Amino acid sequence: MLYKQQGFVIRQTNYSESSKIITMLNEQGVQVPMMARGFNKPNNAFQTLKQGINETLFTYSKHKGMGTLTEVEPIHNYKAINKDFDLYYYASYIQEVVIRGMEGGLESKGFYVLLKKGFDLLEAGGERNAVLSFILIKMMKFYGVELQAEHCEICGETDYKLFDRYSYEHHGIICTNCFNELEHLRTVPVSNKVLYFAQLFKKTKILQMNSVKMSQENGENLRRFIEHLYDEYTGVFFKSRKLIETGHSEGIE
Repeated sequence: MLYKQQGFVIRQTNYSESSKIITMLNEQGVQVPMMARGFNKPNNAFQTLKQGINETLFTYSKHKGMGTLTEVEPIHNYKAINKDFDLYYYASYIQEVVIRGMEGGLESKGFYVLLKKGFDLLEAGGERNAVLSFILIKMMKFYGVELQAEHCEICGETDYKLFDRYSYEHHGIICTNCFNELEHLRTVPVSNKVLYFAQLFKKTKILQMNSVKMSQENGENLRRFIEHLYDEYTGVFFKSRKLIETGHSEGIE
């Protein structure tokens, strides 16, 4: 049977000297592996898949077991991402966060929507750290983390001007009125701007996020805060994250 499905390549695995197994994430949020015969040969029919991140229409045949890829047709090429190494690293990080969050066989159209939204926002020039933070926040629940930045965990205060600490003991924000030496050991300083944006991103529906405008400083601080939560609560380290951190340490803008 012949299938046509829209999707993104999320994995490429060498199968033989001339062929690869291509795995795509389709619009339904399902990972589909396909054999691409002759992929490594010059002038093959799959050149589009060698040109970075693209939204692609895949045509493949399948009877039993793995499908066989027969044709690919580009739908949208993310030119800005593919020509900028630094931006490409952010896109790779976004993809890794989404795909690893699907481990265990999770399937949902929402994963595809989120991945595409992340790419679209980067392509449109959104502050890259903020875009990445939006994706990390939306994927938190699939890593067993719940973000709470709306009120003080001790007294219930909701005035953001009084928020400047995140408590790992209380798993949430504590305000300046409740902070003392006893609380100091298990808290990290966080600006109220970062906490405001974190909660805003959590509440904003994926399809309603049409642009991300934020200063680079606020974007970087937000990303680092969210990564701290992943470090503390999940123990997961994303390989693509190292590329971002290396780039910033070398002064890449």
